[in-house]
Amino acid sequence: MFKNSSKEVMLKGIAFVFCIGWLIVIHNCNFGPVDAGDGLMHFNIAQASWTKPILFLDHWGKPFFILLSSTFAQFGLGGVVYFNILIFGITVTFAWKILKHFSIPYGVQCLFPFILITLFDYSSTILSGLTEPLFSMFFMIATLLLVKKQWMWFAIVISLLPFTRSEGQLPLILGFILLVFLKKFKYLPFLFVGFIIYSIIGHFAFGDFWWYFNKSPYRLDNDIYGAGSWDTYFISYKMYLGNLGLFIFIFAACRIVYLLKIKKGEELQFPWLFMTYGVFVGIIILHSYFWANGLNGSLGLTRIATQAMPSFVLINLYYLGRINYLPFAKVILSAVVVVLILLKTFECVKPKYFPMKSSGLDLQVIRAADYLLPFKNSKRHFFFHHPLLPLRMNENPMKENQKCVFHYNLDLKSDLGTKIKSGDFLIRDSHFGPQEMGLPLSQLAECPEMVKIKEFVSDFQTEDRYNEVEGVVVYQYQPKKR
Repeated sequence: MFKNSSKEVMLKGIAFVFCIGWLIVIHNCNFGPVDAGDGLMHFNIAQASWTKPILFLDHWGKPFFILLSSTFAQFGLGGVVYFNILIFGITVTFAWKILKHFSIPYGVQCLFPFILITLFDYSSTILSGLTEPLFSMFFMIATLLLVKKQWMWFAIVISLLPFTRSEGQLPLILGFILLVFLKKFKYLPFLFVGFIIYSIIGHFAFGDFWWYFNKSPYRLDNDIYGAGSWDTYFISYKMYLGNLGLFIFIFAACRIVYLLKIKKGEELQFPWLFMTYGVFVGIIILHSYFWANGLNGSLGLTRIATQAMPSFVLINLYYLGRINYLPFAKVILSAVVVVLILLKTFECVKPKYFPMKSSGLDLQVIRAADYLLPFKNSKRHFFFHHPLLPLRMNENPMKENQKCVFHYNLDLKSDLGTKIKSGDFLIRDSHFGPQEMGLPLSQLAECPEMVKIKEFVSDFQTEDRYNEVEGVVVYQYQPKKR
C-alpha cells in the first residue's frame, strides 16, 4: 500500500501509540472498576499470592495469569490493568509479525489494533484486569509459531493455555488433531509440557498430581446462574466482534470458498484457518450450549468470545489483504482502509461506553462500604461476598488477617457466635447474596439476632431468577443477653 518502509514504521508507530495511549487515558478517566466481579477477584488472588504462595495454583484464578500478573498486582488494581495494556501491545506486535510474514499491506495492519480497542468486550477485559487478554496473546504467539512451522514451540505454547483460561483445553485438543493431520507425530509430547510442569508442582503442593482435574471449580451440573437463550452469543456479536468484524468475516468466508474452489491450498493457509476458526467458533458454540442448558456455571457473558477474537479478526484481515494484487484492488483497498481507520479514530474520540461510572448495584456497594469505613478501626469484621466492597475499604480478603471476610453460607445459625462474633457486620447484596453467598432472605428472617441497620436501594432494578429489590443490606450481629 505504501512503498517507503519508513512510512510503514511511522504509520504503525502512530497507530500503536494512539491505541495504547487511548487505553491509558480511558483507564485514568474511569470513575470505578470496569468489572466489579471477576476482574477484582483475579486482582485479589494475584496480589495475595506473594503472601500466600499456594494461590499461585489457584485454579479459578488461572495459575499462569497469576504467575505473570502478580508483580503488577502489588501496585494495586491499576497495576493489573497496565499489565493487560502491555499484553495488548504484545498481542498487536505479534499480529503484525504474522501479517508482515504474508506481505499484507501495512495499512491493513494499522487497522487491526483499532478494531480491537473499539470492541467493548475486548477493551473492557483489558481495563478490568481480566484473564481473556492473556489467553488471546498466547494464542496469537502460537499462531505465529504455526505459520512459521515452528511446531515444537507451537505445541509448548498451546500446552500453557489451559492454565490461562479453562477454555485452553479446546486449542490443546485442536492442536493435537492438527499435528496428527500434518503427521508431525514427534511434536505431540510437547503438548503436555504445561500440564506436566504444573502437575509436578501440584504434587508437591497438594499431594495430588491430577489436581488440575480434581480441584477444578467447574462442574457441568453447576446451574447457579440459571439458563438463557441459545442465541445469546450470536445476537450479541456487536459486543465482541462488531459490525466491521462481521463484514470482514463475511468477505473472508467468501474468499475461503473461492480458494477452495480453485484449489489454492497454499493461500488458504489451512492449519492457521483450522486452529483460529476452530477455537473462536468452538468457544462460542460451547458457551452457547452451556448457557442454554444452565451448565458449567455459565452466565452468558459475551466477553468469553474475545479469547480467540484477535486471531479470528487477524486471519480475516489476511484474506482481505491478499486481494491487493487484483486489478484496481490495491487502490480500492487503500481507500477503504484509510476511511475505516478514520472512522475508528473518531469512535475512540467519542467512546460510547467510556469512561465508566459506578451505577446500579455497584454504586450501592460503594455507599455501603463508605458507611462502614468508620467501623474499620474497631475489632469488628465485615462478612460479605461482593468484591467491590473490600476494594473500596482498601482490603484484600485473600490475604491473612483482613477485616473483610468472604462468607460462604452453609448454615447461618451455626456461624453466629462462632465465625460471626458479636458486633460483626454482614453485608448482603442482591446479586452475590442469593447466588455465590448462598444466603436467601428467608434464612436471615429466621435469625432475629441479625439486625438490619442500613439499606441501600438501587434506582435501577435488574430482572433475574430471584427478582429481589436490587441493593445492599447491612446487618449486624447483636446477640441477646442471656
